[in-house]
Amino acid sequence: MKWNKIRQGVYTLSEPMKQLEADIKNHALNYNNSPIIKWCLTNTQAKVDVNGNIRPSKLNSRLKRIDGTVAIIIAYATLSRYKLDYESLVI
Repeated sequence: MKWNKIRQGVYTLSEPMKQLEADIKNHALNYNNSPIIKWCLTNTQAKVDVNGNIRPSKLNSRLKRIDGTVAIIIAYATLSRYKLDYESLVI
């Protein structure tokens, strides 16, 4: 199995985070109403840089956790990277 890294930087995670935000607004994300994922999502805010890139950030508290949100964003980045490969297998 080949492992590929998804860097946790603003340039790598910005577009997947924007897609996640759109999917949440369109009710297209199924997280089985998990209370932990819901908690992580509500603890996450988008920090915007001068170029309009976004990255996940905690809501003004070190005690809040956003690990579940970051995991979903990384999954979106992975899907984006390998979407054509996946579609070629499915079709």
